[in-house]
Amino acid sequence: MNLSKLSAVPQTLVRKIGWQQMAKREKIMVSGLAATVSILLFFQFVFTPILNSRQKLQKSLLKKEAELQQMHTLQKEYQLQQQKSGDIQERIAKRAKNFTLFSFIEKQATAAKTKQKIKYMKPSKVEGEGLLLESRVDMKLQDLTLKELVAFLKGVESTEKAVFINRISIQEQGKKQGSLNAVIQVITFIGRDA
Repeated sequence: MNLSKLSAVPQTLVRKIGWQQMAKREKIMVSGLAATVSILLFFQFVFTPILNSRQKLQKSLLKKEAELQQMHTLQKEYQLQQQKSGDIQERIAKRAKNFTLFSFIEKQATAAKTKQKIKYMKPSKVEGEGLLLESRVDMKLQDLTLKELVAFLKGVESTEKAVFINRISIQEQGKKQGSLNAVIQVITFIGRDA
């Protein structure tokens, strides 16, 4: 298509709508209508997509800020856990080399005079990530008084030896008044090389 044909298109369009025969008032109205349509098309195809894009960007930015805040919180929690892990490692290092959770619990049960009330003790090790393994003993004590149970728990839970009660379930024994049964999970940590 050559240039003369291209310039002829607007002239043909002007002739078809009868621009030359229109009164001044009609020309103003058609020009206003054309301007309004142009503005609407501008808003529809230029301004609105830019505005939507900006809103999406703001939402994305808010989401990223929330994720960053969560990462900071997790970082602080991780540092706290590392510090606790370091404390536990120090306590573990201070324990006797032949320390075992099973024998520690037996010793505390003997001291609290509850050894004969142990129905079972099941030791296990739980694999995990990091430098430490969790060593655990699940046990059941039967026919205890509240005083015996408290004495046993005081003896078993030791921050110095890094031994903790992880779970406990206490039930009143149906046969005797004031007699208790307890299912206890005791944990400690050991180094991977132990």
